[in-house]
Amino acid sequence: MKTNKHENPNKNFSILIWKIAIGSTLSWELSKLLGSDHPYLAPLSVILCLQSTIDKTVQQSIQRVIGTMIGISVTVLIARHMSINGWNLGLLILLGCYITQWLKFNKTVIYQVALTILFVFVLEHQTKHYAIDRMTDTLVGVIIAVLIQFVWFRLILKRKQQAQ
Repeated sequence: MKTNKHENPNKNFSILIWKIAIGSTLSWELSKLLGSDHPYLAPLSVILCLQSTIDKTVQQSIQRVIGTMIGISVTVLIARHMSINGWNLGLLILLGCYITQWLKFNKTVIYQVALTILFVFVLEHQTKHYAIDRMTDTLVGVIIAVLIQFVWFRLILKRKQQAQ
C-alpha cells in the first residue's frame, strides 16, 4: 500500500479501532436488549467481520452466518446423544467440516463451522440455550458490522462531495 509522505500510516488503524469499539458496544447492548445470556458473541462477530471495505465485510458476515448455521445444525442434531469428550468433538468437527466442503463452501466457512461446533458442543450442555444465543448474537454482530461500514462509507462519500 502506497502512502503519501504527509499521510499518517496509523490513521486507518485508528478508524478500524473506533469501528470495532463502537460496533462491540452497540452489538453487546442490542444482544442484551434482545435477552441474550451470551452477549459477548455479538461483538465477536463484529470483530471478526469488520474488513477494509463494505463488500469484504458483507462477504465475511455471510460466511460467518453460514458457518454458524451449519455448526449449530450438526451439533444440535447429533450432539445431544453424545458425551462431551475430545473424541466426540473431533467426530462432530470432522462431520461438520466435510458437510461444509461437500456444500462447496470455502475455508473461512470451514473455520466458522469448527468454532461453532466446539462452543455449541461444550456450552449447550451447560446453558441449554447457548445455540439460540449463538445464532441470534451472530446475526446481531454481523448486522452491526455491515451497518457501521455502510454509515462510515456514506460519511466519507458525503465528505468528499462537500470538498468538491
